[in-house]
Amino acid sequence: MNKQLKQVLTIIALIISAFFAKDYNSKENNTNFKSTNSASLEQVIRKRSSGTIVTIEAKVIKHLSDDLVGDKHQKMIVKVGNNTLLLAHNIDIAPRVPVREGEFLEIKGEYEWNEKGGLIHWTHKSNNNHPPGWIKYNNKKYH
Repeated sequence: MNKQLKQVLTIIALIISAFFAKDYNSKENNTNFKSTNSASLEQVIRKRSSGTIVTIEAKVIKHLSDDLVGDKHQKMIVKVGNNTLLLAHNIDIAPRVPVREGEFLEIKGEYEWNEKGGLIHWTHKSNNNHPPGWIKYNNKKYH
């Protein structure tokens, strides 16, 4: 019984470890991806799966001018693994994120495919049934 108990405890410990394990890849080669539907970012892009809610860690590689037509959006190009995406963050609803080029963000939003790889938007609270998103920078959520 003692040997069986040790085996059971070992299995439980392995399951718990796997559940809480984090990806310790270098941020320079970051390919971390999380999604509410367990898809991978590569699959989402390859399948042109617009409307997919994703949570990613991305490096800001370029700031763009704000989009001032209609709802105002803070825009930037972010890199996740080998993919570059446009990030459009609605600053009429959520505060501007004070991030600099070269820094990392955690982003939850909706992926939309386009010819350049796609964009992420809906990074803010929602007043309707749309899933809310956010941007996390320096342990603060902007939503």
